[in-house]
Amino acid sequence: MPSLSQKYRPQTFADVTGQAHVTDTLAKEVATGKLGHAFLFCGPRGVGKTTTARIFAKALNCLNPKDGEPDNSCERCVAANEGRQIDLIEMDAATHTGVETVRESIIEHVRFAPMGGARKVYVLDEAHMLSSASWNALLKTLEEPPPYAFFILATTEWHKVPATIVSRCQRFEFKRVQDDVMRERVEFIAAQEGWKIDEEVTKLIVSRADGCVRDAETLLGQLGGLGEKHLTLDVAQLVIPPGHLPAAAALVGFWSRRDHVGAINEAQRLADEGLPLLPLFDDLITIVRKLLVASADPTLVDKWSKGTEDERAMVPLIGKFEPGELNDMALLLFERRKDAKSGIDALFALQLAGTIVAGGLLKNAGTVAPPPTVIASRSEAISAPAPKIASSPEAPRNDIVEPIPEPTPVPKAEPKTNQSLPVETVPSSVDLNTVRMKWAAIIRAVDEINHSLPFILKISKPEMIQGSTVVIRFQYGFHRDKIISDPRNRKTVEDAVRLVMVNDTLNIDGIVGEDVAAAEERSQDIVGNILKAFGGSVVES
Repeated sequence: MPSLSQKYRPQTFADVTGQAHVTDTLAKEVATGKLGHAFLFCGPRGVGKTTTARIFAKALNCLNPKDGEPDNSCERCVAANEGRQIDLIEMDAATHTGVETVRESIIEHVRFAPMGGARKVYVLDEAHMLSSASWNALLKTLEEPPPYAFFILATTEWHKVPATIVSRCQRFEFKRVQDDVMRERVEFIAAQEGWKIDEEVTKLIVSRADGCVRDAETLLGQLGGLGEKHLTLDVAQLVIPPGHLPAAAALVGFWSRRDHVGAINEAQRLADEGLPLLPLFDDLITIVRKLLVASADPTLVDKWSKGTEDERAMVPLIGKFEPGELNDMALLLFERRKDAKSGIDALFALQLAGTIVAGGLLKNAGTVAPPPTVIASRSEAISAPAPKIASSPEAPRNDIVEPIPEPTPVPKAEPKTNQSLPVETVPSSVDLNTVRMKWAAIIRAVDEINHSLPFILKISKPEMIQGSTVVIRFQYGFHRDKIISDPRNRKTVEDAVRLVMVNDTLNIDGIVGEDVAAAEERSQDIVGNILKAFGGSVVES
């Protein structure tokens, strides 16, 4: 019994799923007769490269083409559909890589005129696998082919094809199929087979297929093979193995909270439960990639909230890491995964990666500060007037976000009879160390008003105090301009500084450049950070 991929293989350009940018062009070339002789079809696996090549070959020999499409009814089209078209020569370059095979199957064969049609079409699957000698032998034929000969090279890795070959081909890039287009394809085939498929099952298939039509059709065929007419999520889970991405997302959650102990224990728990750790690295890398995309696309929060289990698991992680830190995480995971594949204990490699991220040891690691002592709306706090210091030393201080030293009492005149005590505003004393200590609280206050500014402030630092001005050192000039030169942004930061420092006279200014201490810290070897985290030392042999 044929698979769904074979049963529903497209027979015209219009039937090909999600590759209209390629199929429309080829159809127009056939219709106008303005044809090249060598074509390079490149793109991911399972997206229609070989199928399109067969349709193109059929259209080139069709007796009654219409708008570049084969009619599928003439004797040549019928022969092609039944696999009897002798002028369509397909060769798997992954199996036949040698130069002798290329000479016999193509170079010598191409000299003979077509037997059943007007044109001969050669299709080389996985063309990048051909040897250098084979390419050299084929080069002259591609450069000066007989007028009836056409060559289609299909490959998933076109960059491995010699430049001399690529330059002689028309290159068409096939793309991963979009989710909505893939969903329509799955629902269409299910309807043709008489299956009722739940939306959750369709989402699961599309998610696992990752843009590959053949994978989606294979998964759907596996579900249909169970004999059920109603494909529910319970039925799907019998065939489609559960993914481990939610478990990976939970582990990344410990990293985002800077919970080193929790991350170590969670990795151990996953290993104890038998979770394969090498594929877990792939899931972690997938999460980092998707979080990086989500950092530039706010609409994904709502989409993922209504999506698959994997997507819902990633929603709490959105915004927990800045793009720079995600970049560092990806590079770190690439290295630790390589270590695990080379034979190093995979659990240790995973715990080591978790220690670096959760410990804030990455170069672009953000600051995760403890929760404030008083739970209140930041927007209300920033807009509130400066706190008042009552004449009595026992007056409550409920408006203070974090504990600060008590200011020196201000001398007051003796109160008169039947009159209330006077209340005066006294700015608290400010020094550089106090501002630096409260910098995380200032960033949190800014984040309540503007979510884009904290990223800049996290990689900046208070540099000095000049009178009532807090001078901030920025790494880049455009960061300084973003905050200091923009009146609205400057007011937001100044209000946060005044709130947290309990001083409504403070202002901010900025300078640009990296100080010496930060430059030295940036140049530290990551090995030193690891030794610091684990309490180890370097032993010379």
